[in-house]
Amino acid sequence: MAALDLRKLVRGNLSTITSLVAAVIIIIIFQATNPFFLSPAGRVTLVYAMSYFLIAACGLTMVIVMGSFDFSVVSLLKMAALLCALYMDAVGLWVIPLALLVCGGLGFINGLLFARFKVPSFLATLGMSVVVEGMALYLSRGFLHVIDNPAFRSLSVTFLAGLPSIFYWAMAVWAVCIFIAFCTPFGRRIFAIGGNPVAASLCGIDVVKTRIYVFMMSGLLAGLAGILYMAQFGGGSIEIGADMSVPLFASIVAGGTALSGGWGGPHRTLLGVILITWTQAGMSMLALGHDVQLVVFALIAIGMSVLTTDRGSLKIVK
Repeated sequence: MAALDLRKLVRGNLSTITSLVAAVIIIIIFQATNPFFLSPAGRVTLVYAMSYFLIAACGLTMVIVMGSFDFSVVSLLKMAALLCALYMDAVGLWVIPLALLVCGGLGFINGLLFARFKVPSFLATLGMSVVVEGMALYLSRGFLHVIDNPAFRSLSVTFLAGLPSIFYWAMAVWAVCIFIAFCTPFGRRIFAIGGNPVAASLCGIDVVKTRIYVFMMSGLLAGLAGILYMAQFGGGSIEIGADMSVPLFASIVAGGTALSGGWGGPHRTLLGVILITWTQAGMSMLALGHDVQLVVFALIAIGMSVLTTDRGSLKIVK
């Protein structure tokens, strides 16, 4: 057991160091090729790129730490954003709790399918993502929808100390997730289930209830990310979050959270999000194609998965 923990510790620290070195290298490269990269305006661009992304990634991180997957995060983000755009005029700011309630409820269904009905998490959430995408297409009719509500927009675009307010929302969510993961019994139960769900159950942990709560948390944070996304951009269509899934998973494994579960956590996710979103922003500034960006993110995800996976204790079913 001690040897296994030592291997995990070395693997986790190696992945973190690798991500840190990679982040420094990409910052140096992009700054050298584009002086705008770290200029005041460039820093604001980088903060906007990472903030809503970090919120969604924190929720997904908790699911992955538990040893499961959630492929519906991007779809729930899209649903929350479109609900705000479609119903802001009708119900005002009450659309915010409405969107959170919908996404939390869909997360509850994900957890119920997985924990109670034993549907593998990747299949349950993939199916849910298809359902939500269909609902979003039906509601939006494929059109672009714009929000012109100053109070709503201020959630993301109000500047404090030179940075937009969405950055402070992201840092607050990140800090709360770290507290939950490492300072509460609920967080310890998540890690225990990710390490060995059978042993966790034998120790008296209610595995079913914990799994449902974690998927609800992922749904709520995806919804919050979608709300702040819409407040930041002021509009969107069915294309919101297109091709975001690969960078999202890549950011989590790049931070050092093992896809096999039981290791890592939201404290590592910030570094992975910086690495992925800043790389994406830098490549966009250099006018590199979206196809090239997806290949880069996929390679990062594969490489970091190799570093973080404990192949001696792999679980077959997720």
